[in-house]
Amino acid sequence: MTIALGVNLNSYAILAADTRTTWYVSGIPYHDDETSKVQPTTMGLITGAGFSPLLDAVKGRLAGETIANTDRLLTIIQEETSRVHEEWRRQTHIDTWIELTGWIFSYHTFLDDNPLLRVGIFHPSISRDLYATYEVGKPVIIYPIELERSTVDVIHSAILKKLVLPRDDSEFQMTVDRNLSVVGALIRTLQPCCPSISNRLQFGIHKGSQKGISSLLDLNDVPVNVRIHLE
Repeated sequence: MTIALGVNLNSYAILAADTRTTWYVSGIPYHDDETSKVQPTTMGLITGAGFSPLLDAVKGRLAGETIANTDRLLTIIQEETSRVHEEWRRQTHIDTWIELTGWIFSYHTFLDDNPLLRVGIFHPSISRDLYATYEVGKPVIIYPIELERSTVDVIHSAILKKLVLPRDDSEFQMTVDRNLSVVGALIRTLQPCCPSISNRLQFGIHKGSQKGISSLLDLNDVPVNVRIHLE
């Protein structure tokens, strides 16, 4: 299982994921590090981690459909989960694989007629029917299964201390560079001890009605060579 991350920075959101897809043949692991995992939707951005056939099924649905609200997003996830579960029902571990699969997404809603950016997560370990939203500045992360809970707690605290919220729009690019550096450092630290994480990653930024997704990047290029065009 790979790593996926999202954080709401008030005026914009960052989503990120590494690029590794892992599969097994006769118990032997193989991997590909060329997988783009951050995807635009008509609401914002989405990324995920877990069972690749399920992630790909949802990705394909979202690529071809206009979704106007989170209810529709959850319906697509639940429909594809049921379909993939039936397709793979003869596999002994399919329930576990699905239980470890989740999505992080950004979207806009309205509060007192004012637009509000949110970052949400749908993961069976939280709820099978509902998604959760996270407060501004608090990262939501789907961690690799190799990590122990104590390590996760330490990492979460360290990230919270280093993320920077822009005070105004003039600080947008400065805080983007800083926060991408924090995310890159996290993945760079985890990669040597987590076989499911690659040494490459991808970022997406959602700001207002604009979205942008980076190319697949080597960890050593972050944040120096990161260029994300918003449109």
